[in-house]
Amino acid sequence: MKKNRKRSKKMSVMASRSMHIGAVLVMFFVMVILNLLASSSCTQIMKSIGEKERTLAKLEDERMRESARWDAMKTADNIDRALLKFGLSMRYAKAEQIVRMDSAGRPKPGQLAVARARRSSSALRTASTSKGR
Repeated sequence: MKKNRKRSKKMSVMASRSMHIGAVLVMFFVMVILNLLASSSCTQIMKSIGEKERTLAKLEDERMRESARWDAMKTADNIDRALLKFGLSMRYAKAEQIVRMDSAGRPKPGQLAVARARRSSSALRTASTSKGR
């Protein structure tokens, strides 16, 4: 049989200290690795955000150019040029030709254009009924 040997107190204290130091070193190493991974991931996210911001700025510039182009196309001179280009002969309505409507879709009272339209439609009806006789 083997003899039971007593370990010296010095050896057991050194073993426990070295185990504590080893655990602290492993935790430090794990913390450094996690910090590097987090830093790398943040860098990638920042690059992605930068690309998105550049794309947004580019699209905003393009929208502003298109808006300015559209506003330029809507001027009266450009509309007239476009109408002439396609052979259309159109003019803006005169003030007495404009009929203003209320929210219910009926013409507002007291407008000259409405009175003229009613007179001309009644004249057309009487002319068509007299022709039919």
